Amino acid sequence: MKKRLLAAVLASAVVLTACGSDEDKPLTDAQGQWVDAFCGGLLPGMKAGQELQKQDAANPAAVKTAYLKLVTANATALADAEKKLKELGPPSDELEDVHERLTKYLGESARSYSAAKAPVEKLEANAAFWESAEKTLTDTSQVSSPEELRATFDALEKSPKYAAAMGKSAPCAELKSGQ
Repeated sequence: MKKRLLAAVLASAVVLTACGSDEDKPLTDAQGQWVDAFCGGLLPGMKAGQELQKQDAANPAAVKTAYLKLVTANATALADAEKKLKELGPPSDELEDVHERLTKYLGESARSYSAAKAPVEKLEANAAFWESAEKTLTDTSQVSSPEELRATFDALEKSPKYAAAMGKSAPCAELKSGQ
């Protein structure tokens, strides 16, 4: 279960954006900020997920603390990323639909983690905590279609322009390195 949660966070980190005529134009400052905002929104959750993975299952109190840190980090960072991306707008005309789906996904994910926080806090820190927390997170999920979003991400990975931008972005590089 815990690997599934971390995998979902890390799978979302693969977003690369651009297509069509936008490829021929140099990356603008706003497009670079868009890339940074996206990766920056995923980074806190990845770090919290890594910390959670390090916890000893024999210490349920530490697992609960780390799990709550993951929930809180994701709720805050994903909501901040959604807000920043909405402020920046789509990185190009060709990507309006992708941008809308991405901001919707980030918002739904942020609300899901926010909705899970109080129920997870109420769970007893015992051997069944992890399974109960995962069920709580699943039960509070508001994400409508992560499969469609994943397919969009896969298609966007082919953009040399945005692949290069991701490589130059400090938050994206940190996300990719997993540190």
